[in-house]
Amino acid sequence: MEIVLKKVNEGSLYVKAAGKLDIDSSAEYGMKVKDELDDVKDLVLDFADITYIASIGLRVLLELYQQMSKQGSIKIINVQEPVLNVLKMTGFNKFLSIS
Repeated sequence: MEIVLKKVNEGSLYVKAAGKLDIDSSAEYGMKVKDELDDVKDLVLDFADITYIASIGLRVLLELYQQMSKQGSIKIINVQEPVLNVLKMTGFNKFLSIS
């Protein structure tokens, strides 16, 4: 999985990844993002190139949500229809900001 992390401005982190959030990539994705969250108030996850999300990927999103709810906000943008369907079926759309 290709993961690009970019501090947009002070307190904001933009993350873009390509591929699948599955058993092979979710741990790496979660660790890379979590390692950069010190002093981050706004976390933006760009899912334009995420084609699939497994339950382990959902767990990573839940962990990121829990951490960011203590220090700021999290938003997921550019979600493809198959991934959006999973987020809706599991109820993640009820507590995550998705656009």
